[in-house]
Amino acid sequence: MTAGWTPAERAAFEARRKSRNLALGLVLGALVLLFFGITVVRMAPGLANGKPQIGTLSAGPATADNR
Repeated sequence: MTAGWTPAERAAFEARRKSRNLALGLVLGALVLLFFGITVVRMAPGLANGKPQIGTLSAGPATADNR
C-alpha cells in the first residue's frame, strides 16, 4: 500500500500520524493525572467515602470514646 507513495505523501502521512499520537498521549496523560488526583483526594484524612465527616476530627466511625 505504501510502496506507491511519493516522498511528499509519505512525509504528510508521517506528520499526521505523529500529531495523532501526540494528541492521544496527551489525552491518556490527562486521564492518568485525573485518576491520580481523585485517588489522592479520596484517601485524604478527614474524608470517608468522599464525604467530609461533620463534627469529628477523625475519619473513622464514631465510637463510645470519641462521641
